[in-house]
Amino acid sequence: MAYTSAKVKDIVKRSVGHEWSIPEFQRGFVWKPTQVRDLAESLWLNYPVGTLLIWDSGAGVETQGAVDAQGPKQWVVDGQQRTTALCILSGRKPYWWHSGKPWDDLVRKYDVRFDVHARSPPFFVVANAATRKVTTKRYIPLRDILNLDLENEADQKSLLDLARQVKLDGLCDGMDVTEVYTRLDRLRKIRDKEVVLITVDNELEDVVEIFARLNSRGTRVTEADIYLGVVAARTPGWVRQHYLPYIENLAESGFDVTPNLVFRTLTGIGRKRIRYKDIDTDFWNEKHILPTWDRTKKAWALTVKHLRERGISGNALLPSDNALVPLIALLDRYPEAPFSQAFYWFLQASRFGRYSTSSTSSMEEDLKEIADSLNVKDALERLLARIRYLPMLTSEDFMRDYSDSRFGRLLLYLLIHKSGAIDWDKPYMRIGFDSDELVAGFTPQFHHIFPRGFVGSSHPESLVNALANIALIGPKANIRISKKNPMDYVAKYNIDDEKLAQQFIEPSLATTDMGELPGWIGSRAEHLAKAGNELLSTLRGDLEIPEPIASEATTEHAYIGD
Repeated sequence: MAYTSAKVKDIVKRSVGHEWSIPEFQRGFVWKPTQVRDLAESLWLNYPVGTLLIWDSGAGVETQGAVDAQGPKQWVVDGQQRTTALCILSGRKPYWWHSGKPWDDLVRKYDVRFDVHARSPPFFVVANAATRKVTTKRYIPLRDILNLDLENEADQKSLLDLARQVKLDGLCDGMDVTEVYTRLDRLRKIRDKEVVLITVDNELEDVVEIFARLNSRGTRVTEADIYLGVVAARTPGWVRQHYLPYIENLAESGFDVTPNLVFRTLTGIGRKRIRYKDIDTDFWNEKHILPTWDRTKKAWALTVKHLRERGISGNALLPSDNALVPLIALLDRYPEAPFSQAFYWFLQASRFGRYSTSSTSSMEEDLKEIADSLNVKDALERLLARIRYLPMLTSEDFMRDYSDSRFGRLLLYLLIHKSGAIDWDKPYMRIGFDSDELVAGFTPQFHHIFPRGFVGSSHPESLVNALANIALIGPKANIRISKKNPMDYVAKYNIDDEKLAQQFIEPSLATTDMGELPGWIGSRAEHLAKAGNELLSTLRGDLEIPEPIASEATTEHAYIGD
């Protein structure tokens, strides 16, 4: 480990010229414009700006951005945000910046300017519409000054001309042109400020651990991030060209999941584990990663296809994204199996929050059950036995607060979607979340059948917010109904008995007064519980579960915490 220093201008030069780069386990640039401004202020005031940790790899390592024939051997392991910010302040694009992201737009967004007239902090501002309209030279773009080299006669003249214009604009009272010139030159000399560098030459695995520890008090680098860095080093191009773009495509298709979750599906399929430290080191090499990645993508595509067919076109409705990991592993093992029974298990696992908290052990247990199974039926019965207790749904399950029950909202949606419910506002618009062309662009909302504003304080809030008082309708109808009495809005918007029945609502809605509300909501809760049990029974088919679990006499709640 060596301690050295580098001038700001040299840090920028090394970043632009690809002498330095960013390893793929680094995150992107996330600083706010005010943070870039504050960095400039600190340099102006001679405040310390921290050290940069540089890794001298001794060999090429997969970069985060563009690539050329002369790969760098030094990497900014800690200090990417400051290094990129210095490039922005200078108006010069670092080599690692992704070509698809317009640099000019970024420089405009982070347009830091020096207030030449200021006598006390703040000396710097982030330009906005108002400052850009100022016709004098009061607010000077810092990048215009940092790129001046006074050994160049033309640059020297430019700085002198600027000082003269500042005085012609009536700024910097009590200073003559020479003093303004000196002030501007001091600004320019920010480029000569020294920043301490710590250079290490450890192995990659040690470097990512160092990085994780350095960031333990800030944005924590996860275990998956670290091992992703290992893969990036051993399989050049895979992370940048395949893994990260695939995650972006998933998000665009509605499954906005974290890169770590996708990485879990990769190791879950490849090694039946999600504790990365327990995975043999050979797995991270190209010969294992690439074929496993192909299997993972196929399993993801099949999972997305099956969920879309059930009306689930994204992960927003799912109680826990973690439940996707064993589901994808199951579909990788048994891609040709009918999905109904797998969906039954998936709903029951979500219902009981099997993967909600402290889920690592649960996921690895289930990945092992899938790997050890003889066929898909055997796998699903093993997985259901892990849940241990599967009571029937009861009306009490639909008396829960809809905002606290993610599984309850999912089940309510599935029941209403399955019934082919039509929106109360748009004729022929079926309720759904973009699962097919019939509902393209349509986003249903959870609507209080008896609105809170109408019920007021005549009944407890817990009753009004019960799942059994919730319907799914389009946003326009939701706004129009607002606080209206059902007796009014049902007739006004021609919500006929068929549309009500599609949402498991009795025609008595329009004639139910406030005193009858508890009974009405309780009755719908029973209706929904019956429909829910019918749905689960149909999906379950011939799957066998232990007798104590199968008892239908229980009255215990179906939902553990979400």
